[in-house]
Amino acid sequence: MKKIVTYIKIFIPIFSIQAFSQNLVLNPSFENTKRCTELISNFSHNVTNWSTPTFGTTDLFNSCEKGTVGIPYNYNGMQKPKAGKNYAGFYLHSDENYREYVQVKLSKKLEKDKKYRISFYISLAEKSDFAIKNIDFMLTENELKTTIWRELSERQLMKQDIKDFSFHKIENNRFYDNDSDWTLISKDFIANGNEQFLTIGNFIKNSKTDKILVSNMNRYNMSYYYIDLVSIERTDLPKTLVKKSNKLNEEPTKELELKEITLNKNHTFKNVVFNFNSTKLSASAKLEINSLYKFLKQNLDTEISIAGHTDNVGTIEFNQKLSEKRAKSVADYFIFLGLEKSRISANGYGDTNPISTNETDGGRNKNRRVSFRIVKK
Repeated sequence: MKKIVTYIKIFIPIFSIQAFSQNLVLNPSFENTKRCTELISNFSHNVTNWSTPTFGTTDLFNSCEKGTVGIPYNYNGMQKPKAGKNYAGFYLHSDENYREYVQVKLSKKLEKDKKYRISFYISLAEKSDFAIKNIDFMLTENELKTTIWRELSERQLMKQDIKDFSFHKIENNRFYDNDSDWTLISKDFIANGNEQFLTIGNFIKNSKTDKILVSNMNRYNMSYYYIDLVSIERTDLPKTLVKKSNKLNEEPTKELELKEITLNKNHTFKNVVFNFNSTKLSASAKLEINSLYKFLKQNLDTEISIAGHTDNVGTIEFNQKLSEKRAKSVADYFIFLGLEKSRISANGYGDTNPISTNETDGGRNKNRRVSFRIVKK
């Protein structure tokens, strides 16, 4: 074990007027799971906050696995995550009208007559025979638990004696046929009020599904899509005062007691903090990074993984990009100091891995962080 010196941060708060909305979808990119698994059909009982409303067996793909449900290569094709390390996959067209869905509980109920925007990313799996247009969503007051395996249509819901639901069709003039990259789907809508569960999928039967043949090689009669970064946000929030860091003190003011660095464990930088919407490192941040650089130079058999995180203020896309840029800023300074690129990795996780609540200022401050992990080569 080695020890490094950390320093206390000082900042001067000012205020600016901004309008931010909160993503109501919990665990939006499926990062929080109970276990790493190599099995298909592992979504419903493994992904925190998520479930499936039918007997359809949605899949989770995870970076910790190589093979059937691995990333980037898996049993239905190849795709890297849009954000984080995981994504989900589901059949939206298949023989005998078989369907799969994803369902999530929102962090709070939707408010009547308020305006919201749903967004998520999808990518067509390479082994699909068809690309489709019909990827829509449904909102319900309660979690759906049905015994059907086919399309979750209004007729099927009435058979299950389910009454509190609203379908929302996403108008689209083109087929979702991109299998090399992610396609953003979004729609603005007005809430009926009290909805707290979101379900995404294809809610109509095969004969009414708009589809186009993209391959005559597979002959499975199916459309399979990957999905990542799901969001529901208010779009009509009033502008409010938010605290913003105008300037960071460029001098470290006080040393803390020495802290041990444990291998294979996540540590949070104490002084790597940023001005609002900035990726510039302060002098105290550079001093802390320099201390860690010395440790890495003395231990040549180690590598460092850097992770950027944000709170959930702002859009999911904004948070993802900002976390990536801040992690890269730290990595670039290590390289500037002389650390080999091959010993560094940097990733952003947006607001997907909070360590505290996002409902309080103190909790959000803890979630806005850059962390690192040192491992043996």
